[in-house]
Amino acid sequence: MLSVRDIHDDYAYEVASALRADGVRVHVTEATEPLGGRIRNAKLEKIPYIVVVGDDDVAGRTLGINARGSNDPERGVTIDAFRDRLRNEIDRRGSPEVTSAA
Repeated sequence: MLSVRDIHDDYAYEVASALRADGVRVHVTEATEPLGGRIRNAKLEKIPYIVVVGDDDVAGRTLGINARGSNDPERGVTIDAFRDRLRNEIDRRGSPEVTSAA
């Protein structure tokens, strides 16, 4: 889970808490270095889902989702929709092999 700027960190931690309650492994990387570098590092680590939160996400209570292998990030995904997606994936695979950001 990556926040665009430090003012988004609290929201990132709030979302991470909700995902952890579902048994999802989540790590929040605070905005201490440029976002592009943090995204690149997460991709190199082959993180299944890189979740990015910024101004619009905080205001709309949404997320930006970058799924591994996809070239098109999803924007404006609700927290509940993402939680449902992860629950379904975990149920299908039988393993909580989901991490949101490095």
